[in-house]
Amino acid sequence: MSFQVRRVTASRKKRCFPWARLPLIIGVLRPLAGWYRSWKTRKEEETRSSHRTLILKRFLLVLIAVLCAFLLLAGTVKALVGLHVISIRSLVSLTGAELPKDEQGFTNILLLGEGDATHDGKDLTDTIMVVSIDPAKTKSAVLLSLPRDLYFLKSEKMGKGRINSLYRDYKILLRRQGKNDREASLEAMKELGAVLGGHLNLTIHHVIKVNFTGFEQAIDAIGGIDVTVPEAINDTEYPDENYGFEPFSIAAGPAHLDGKTALKYARSRHTTSDFGRSARQQQIIVAIGETVKKKGLYKNPATVTDLLKVFSDNVVMTMTVRELIGLAGLAEDVTPDHIITMQLNDRNGLYDGIVEPGGFLYTPPREQFEGASVLLPVSIPEFPVTWKQIERLSAILFRQRAIALAHPKIAILNAGAKSGLARKLGGELIRYGYDVQRIENMDIPKAELKASNMGSYVYAKNPEDATLKNFFADLLHLPIVTHPVPLIPEGQMEQIVVVISKDYGFQPLQDLLTTP
Repeated sequence: MSFQVRRVTASRKKRCFPWARLPLIIGVLRPLAGWYRSWKTRKEEETRSSHRTLILKRFLLVLIAVLCAFLLLAGTVKALVGLHVISIRSLVSLTGAELPKDEQGFTNILLLGEGDATHDGKDLTDTIMVVSIDPAKTKSAVLLSLPRDLYFLKSEKMGKGRINSLYRDYKILLRRQGKNDREASLEAMKELGAVLGGHLNLTIHHVIKVNFTGFEQAIDAIGGIDVTVPEAINDTEYPDENYGFEPFSIAAGPAHLDGKTALKYARSRHTTSDFGRSARQQQIIVAIGETVKKKGLYKNPATVTDLLKVFSDNVVMTMTVRELIGLAGLAEDVTPDHIITMQLNDRNGLYDGIVEPGGFLYTPPREQFEGASVLLPVSIPEFPVTWKQIERLSAILFRQRAIALAHPKIAILNAGAKSGLARKLGGELIRYGYDVQRIENMDIPKAELKASNMGSYVYAKNPEDATLKNFFADLLHLPIVTHPVPLIPEGQMEQIVVVISKDYGFQPLQDLLTTP
């Protein structure tokens, strides 16, 4: 008889789904699902934005390459350019778009310079410069640099802080609100342009931001630049790429700079002040323009293509590609001798008597700003802090640029006014950028001066200086004379002579300029 042995197993209890805990499970999973959907949407948008940017870059390069290839076909256009049959203006007219202008016909652009991914201050805009181009009347450009420590006490959307951190902080806020990096960057750039334009009473039409890599590559693409170094630099604490330091030295005098050296020259600040650094940055921009014009590089398709490649990889801007090409057309007629530069600084003459053009800032006590060193506008009266003087500077610098381009030489002569007023007036004019050559007493006997009973006036000997004479008479609210009494000695005769007498009472230009 056969039999079979079978293993006996314990019966398993059937498990039921925990329906009672379902609401709790859903409550836990719902935020995760929402986060996942948000992450997926943002990722898809970044992918689409990256794709659009890539298409734009390719379109830009293809557009220029095809255009240049077409024009240079069989070498015909090269010969035509040489014979002046066609010009770069013709190319711009084919592809460029007209840029916006203000009521004066000026196009105003905010230039920002920032570090790249290796920079320890990522997204800090340590170079801030307003550029105003007048392509029609004066064919000029005005460059005004603002130091990175200039402090904004308030703004509508960006809060308060140093000017170099406003873009970064607002961009971070926009990213937290769900915008991708490019959207946040462009919106923060536009808002910074609006804030700065509001304080200068100037419409900022576009903003361009370039990083260190683009700066270097652009200068290398044009074969370097030539500058005259005003004073030797010996910086032992220039930042290297490993969060350390490396020495940087350059001697005073003429120098040819490649991209890497030019960047160090522009960034170094441990030997000279931050204001000196702003002046060097403006010097480099002017030198780039001189090099491009001198070598005719804007007619060289290879150089243009290289520069546009640098632009597409390292520059973020609020303008379109066609507007960028149009900007090149605007700047074509601007020559180096028609470029006006100024830097806002703290050489205001209030403490040490030293006055320089742009001296409208001062350093408040650090304890008022949690130990930080910042700069504020000099205000009259001292409180509250206002930008009134800088607004007036903006009105003169940008809207009355024809006067600055004439480079008038000015003498201020005291003919009976209270002691010190001539020097006070001279310092005021210097701060606004005018070339005051001499400040002194008139060489006239006291008896003759008393007998003349003369008043204050503005005088210019040469008829061709009539426009300048009228401008300074209006600016200072002084009358014009055609025959000065007593006679001004020939040795005291500059282009413009301002004589102040016992009737003169000093007023700051912020009060004389009633409309900015």
